[in-house]
Amino acid sequence: MERDGETPKPLRERPRVPGYLTFEWRAFHVLLSDRAPGIHGAIPFSSLDRYAARFGLDDPEAFERFHALMSAMNATFSEVLASRAPPPAT
Repeated sequence: MERDGETPKPLRERPRVPGYLTFEWRAFHVLLSDRAPGIHGAIPFSSLDRYAARFGLDDPEAFERFHALMSAMNATFSEVLASRAPPPAT
């Protein structure tokens, strides 16, 4: 995705995901398909629970961390969508 030998800005500035967060990063991208539509949509708890169970995340404290991280990632995703939305018509 280079133009004239230059890497596009979004690729240059994308965050690096630490290796220990690979599971969560992949989970978020998979679970986005279950997210309610709209700027403030959420990933259903049942989807998070089922995904965690599928991959053997059965410790309650580990699931709470997973749930908190998915919620934080979704909130950030919502903020980005909101920042890109056209202003309301007046």
